[in-house]
Amino acid sequence: MVEVTEGAPWATLRVSIEQAAEIAALKIGSVSPLPNGEWRITGIRKVGVIRIGDTELRIRPKTPIDRLFYLLSRGNQWGEWFDEDALLSTTDTLHAVMADVFGRWGERVLRGGVLQGYEERHSAEPFIRGRWLVTEQIGRRFGMPLPAELQYDEYTTDIAANQLVRSAARRLLSFGSVPSHARARLHRIDRRLANVNLLTRGDDLPTIRFDRRNERYRPLIALARLVLGNESLEYLEGASSASGYLLNVAAVFEDFVAAEVARHAAASGGEVVSQHVSRLDLMGHVTIKPDLVWRRGGRIRAVFDAKYKIIKNDAFPNADVYQMLAYCIRHNVPEGHLIYAEGEPIPQEIAVQSAGVDGAVVRIYGHAVDLSCPPLEIEARMKAITDRALASRG
Repeated sequence: MVEVTEGAPWATLRVSIEQAAEIAALKIGSVSPLPNGEWRITGIRKVGVIRIGDTELRIRPKTPIDRLFYLLSRGNQWGEWFDEDALLSTTDTLHAVMADVFGRWGERVLRGGVLQGYEERHSAEPFIRGRWLVTEQIGRRFGMPLPAELQYDEYTTDIAANQLVRSAARRLLSFGSVPSHARARLHRIDRRLANVNLLTRGDDLPTIRFDRRNERYRPLIALARLVLGNESLEYLEGASSASGYLLNVAAVFEDFVAAEVARHAAASGGEVVSQHVSRLDLMGHVTIKPDLVWRRGGRIRAVFDAKYKIIKNDAFPNADVYQMLAYCIRHNVPEGHLIYAEGEPIPQEIAVQSAGVDGAVVRIYGHAVDLSCPPLEIEARMKAITDRALASRG
C-alpha cells in the first residue's frame, strides 16, 4: 500500500513502469523516474483510492474530509441532508468515509420501507396478461400460442432508484479497507434489496424524477450516483487495469462556487450560467469559457472563475489574470472575480488600463476562500464575494 497527500510538493512511489504509466494516464499527477528505480509524483490533482495490480494507492485530500462532503452537499444542491459532520474524522480515508456515510443513509432511508413503483416488463409467459405482442409472437414462436410474448406494468421493488442504491452498496463492498461497521450496514442494504437487479457496468446511470412519493430517497440517490461514477467521481474498472475511484476536488470546488453564487445572486434577478461558451476573436478561432457569468437584461454583467490551486508556481497569478482580462474585454465587463480555494494571501485587486471596456479601467479581484473554516463562515465568505461582484452591476 502506498499513501500520498494531495497538495504535497512531491512524493516517491515504488511501482513498476506499467503502474507508473497507469497513474500518469489517469491524470492523478505528473510522474517522472528517479535514478534508483523509484518514481516521483508531483502536482497531485485527485484524491481517493485505486488498485493497480497488487499495489493500492491512497491519496489523502489536503481539505478536511468533512469539508469535502460539505462542498459536495452544497455544490450538488442536495439540501440540508448531511447532519453528521462530527462523525467524519479528518484521519479517515475518503473511501472509508464514503462507505460509512452511504451505509448510514441507506439504513435510514430504507427504514421507512423499500420504494415500489410500476415498471414496464417484456416477457414470455404461459398465460395472458397485459398486452399481447402478436408480431413478436409470430416472429419468435412461429405461430405457437404459448408461451405468450407480453408487455405489462408490474408493481415491484425492482425499479431504477433501488437499482442505483443496491449497485452502489455492492460497489462500496468491493473496496478494501472499509470499516467493519460500515461493511455490516452495506450488507444489510444489499440483503434488503435482494430482489432488485444490479445495474450493468458501462451503461448510463438512470435518471430519477423526484416527487412527493420518492423524495426521501433523494440524498441516498445522490450518494449512489457519486459512488457509481457520476460527475466528479471516476470509476476506473473495465477500461484499464486499475480499479477504485478518484474524486476530482477541483471539480467539486467549481460546482460549489457555482451553486453558492447562484444561490446568493437569486435576490438580484437574472441568471447565473456555468461554463458559458463564446468566441474571443472576430473570426471565431479562439473559444473562451468562464466558469460562471451573471446575465441580466440580455447581457453579461459579472464574470467569475473558480481556481482550486494545489501548488503555486511562477505563473501564479499572472496566467489567471490574463485569462480573466480576456473574459472581461470580450464581454465588456469592468470587473472580473477570481475565487481561490486558499487561505494564503493573494493579490486582492489588479487594475488594468484598457480601451476595450468603454475606455474604462478593468479591475481583476482575487478572493480567497479558506475551506478549513466552519461551513457558516465559508457561506458568509461566498455571500460577501457575490454581493461585491453584483453591487451596482444591476
